[in-house]
Parts: sequence; structure tokens; C-alpha cells
Amino acid sequence: MPFHVRLRFGPPSSPAVTGTWDSDATAERKFRGFIGRYGSRADVRIELVEDGPQGEHTVRSWTLERGEVEGP
Repeated sequence: MPFHVRLRFGPPSSPAVTGTWDSDATAERKFRGFIGRYGSRADVRIELVEDGPQGEHTVRSWTLERGEVEGP
């Protein structure tokens, strides 16, 4: 199953920079890297999303306000 990491500068409806990997370990590493690089910005939302048989599922997300959150 593919994993996506999305980086948004703005609200959830804003355009996103997205990377896709088949390896959950690689996607996790990219997610952590984006937090390290962009996580101190108040307008940033970073999401790790799994693309499964039932559609997309947010595994975890990051915002400066909430920190890391499991699920959507």
C-alpha cells in the first residue's frame, strides 16, 4: 500500500506538496524530516497518509499548535 506525506502551507484546503512511497519506513522518515525542516511554522500542516483498500487514512499529522497527533 502506498504512503503519502503531505506538506501544506495554509488551511487543509490549500495546495500541498506530496511525496508517495511504498515503504512505510521511508514515508515515516520523510514525515519526521518535514517536521524538522518546516514544523516550527505556524501555517504548516504535515500529514502521513496510508492509501488502503477503503481509501485514504491519515496515520498521523503535525501542526505547531497541536504537535503530533495520531489519526486525522
